[in-house]
Amino acid sequence: MRSREPIVSVIVPCFNSEQTIRRCLSSILEQNTSIPYDVTVVDSSVDETPRIVEREFPAVRLIHLDTRTFAGAARNIGARATRAPFCLMIDSDCIARRDLIERMIARHREEAYAAVGGSMRNGTPKSLSGWTGYLLEFKEFIPSAPEGVVNTVPTANVTYRREALERHGYFDEDMWLAEDILFNWRMCRAGERILFDPAIEVTHLNRTGWREVLSYQVSLGTCSAEARRRGALPGDVLLRYPALILLMPLVRLVRAAIWLARVDRRVFLRFLMISPMYFIGACFWSAGFFKGATSEMMG
Repeated sequence: MRSREPIVSVIVPCFNSEQTIRRCLSSILEQNTSIPYDVTVVDSSVDETPRIVEREFPAVRLIHLDTRTFAGAARNIGARATRAPFCLMIDSDCIARRDLIERMIARHREEAYAAVGGSMRNGTPKSLSGWTGYLLEFKEFIPSAPEGVVNTVPTANVTYRREALERHGYFDEDMWLAEDILFNWRMCRAGERILFDPAIEVTHLNRTGWREVLSYQVSLGTCSAEARRRGALPGDVLLRYPALILLMPLVRLVRAAIWLARVDRRVFLRFLMISPMYFIGACFWSAGFFKGATSEMMG
């Protein structure tokens, strides 16, 4: 990509991403920056994804794995296979703004942040199910959210200092989801700082279709319970008192309403329109969390 040694290694974990990988990689390769960077795709797909990368993106390094590999493990493989002092992680269903790398590194150079993350723009604005899933996952990271030091940022749009990844042992490799929340919390408890800057933006091509969105919420809830079991994250009281999980759909609905009313009135009005479906999504998440919270006890 550049003749100089890279400052940034962009790492893209992939699984069956043939519908989105072209837009993702094109957005990365078309960055407006003088910062040298390389791009590595870590793929375990069984669709056309690896062939698309090989044929159409020769400047991208492809690491293809023969067995299904979770995103956290794929990110670890990509980080260990590269050398740049900064590891930029973006998901294969995201489209980066052309100033993404420039903004990320500018913020890292201001202070010694362990990680700098950015916002997630809704890439399915015409889909009701897409809006619902988007707000369930990313309401705290919409482009109008306030900048500040936070406990976590989505690994769909984040740059870690390599030394921070190495110091804190990378991501848990046997977790399908929520491994980023667990890793970020581990860093914060050790005194590291994570910056959220909403001007650092990617567009997220959300899941659509109610079956897809709601089943994913169950998985998110299950893995969120496991992350709290492993890392003593906030909310681990729910593991000790599972009956409280029954309150979570209402709690999440009220929290989302208060947050969105404060940070973005236009999105808040959209939220009011879809709030019944948001509540149902929160119920599915809570069902997954209950499953994850009680499976260890029953086991």
